[in-house]
Amino acid sequence: MGTCLFHIDHFVVKGLVRQVSILLLCVFLTLGASASDSLGVSKQMDLIDLGRIIFHVKSAKATRRLNEIGGKGPFFSGIILPSYALATGISVAATGNISFRTKHDAKCKLSYFNNILQYTQYNQIVATSVSDIYIKGNKWQFPGEIRFFKFPTQTYGLGSESYPSSADNINYSHFRFYRRFLRMIAADSYIGLGYNLDHHWQISDQNADLGFKNDWVKYGYKKRTTSSGLSVNFMHDSRSDENQPLFGAYLDIKFVSYLKVMGSDNNWNSVVIDMRKYMPLTRRWYAEVAVWGYIWLTLNGHAPYLDLPSLGWDPNNNMGRGYAAGRYRGRNMLYVETELRFDILRNGFLGGVIFGNLQTFSQYPDKYFGYIQPGTGAGLRIKFNKRTHSNGCIDYGFGSHGSRGFATNLNEVF
Repeated sequence: MGTCLFHIDHFVVKGLVRQVSILLLCVFLTLGASASDSLGVSKQMDLIDLGRIIFHVKSAKATRRLNEIGGKGPFFSGIILPSYALATGISVAATGNISFRTKHDAKCKLSYFNNILQYTQYNQIVATSVSDIYIKGNKWQFPGEIRFFKFPTQTYGLGSESYPSSADNINYSHFRFYRRFLRMIAADSYIGLGYNLDHHWQISDQNADLGFKNDWVKYGYKKRTTSSGLSVNFMHDSRSDENQPLFGAYLDIKFVSYLKVMGSDNNWNSVVIDMRKYMPLTRRWYAEVAVWGYIWLTLNGHAPYLDLPSLGWDPNNNMGRGYAAGRYRGRNMLYVETELRFDILRNGFLGGVIFGNLQTFSQYPDKYFGYIQPGTGAGLRIKFNKRTHSNGCIDYGFGSHGSRGFATNLNEVF
């Protein structure tokens, strides 16, 4: 087994200090903010209520008991609908959320499974399951994700200074398994270990296969790659819930060491810092500002090209509205997004958002960060299940160089 180095290149440090400080300030500037649900659940409306009105169905007593505040559930939300994204084109997606409590207690956090099965215009197959399970009165937490992708798409090289004209057709299959085992050490704070596996196979790059010396070839082009390693984790989560946080903060720090002894192609290390803050603006109706900071660094070693930090490849594939997933890629990434969320209808059935994001990636082969690429847009929210704050999301975003398009989601983007 090779030696694992735990340092960051001094060029990276130089580029990070100021931007990381800004991200931390934005996310945790108002840690004391709080909010109350000004309109009780019984007075809100969701798709379930709308269906009962249309089909004249009355709620049974058992269902009312099941859905009472603090109830164990399970609570179901789901829909099959056409959707569109820049990286997938038109697609048919079956999305489903299962939320539940492992104890009949409002203080017990909602556990959930967010599942997506999708087939797209470009013959892509996407199957993902992102979950988080709480047991023993929130003392133990088990977040994780499983995904399978058959994904013909495009890559644009390394760094954040590429142009749409540099698009390169690629194809690959991808299996991911992540799971963490976290123990509460203080109120809303956890530490623990985890396991990460990313396996890519049947990889093809059209230009590389034709003999062109693109960024992927210069970096290290392979037909099959495996990254397997252990993670050390710290998490603080004071959000009201994970489907649509009404207040609170979130900080997740994950250091991962990928090791040949565990089946990895190379020894390399990465760190991901995910920071979020939710700040209510009024107690009369739902309106809040949400801020998201995301730092994803390759500390040392040689990560496979498809495992490098990339726009849109966070666990929920939500990052970078206004751009296609994979539009920018590099050894290191800095990202920040702000969103204004508000109810359009007083009963909460229809809401809206206005968002803006900024991202930058380190250039290759040097370590300096490239241009900061902006994105902005707006969207609508439809309340799927008022008991679990599950929303259907339809957004339209704009990016640089004419990039633009729709994005759909089940539950909030962050």
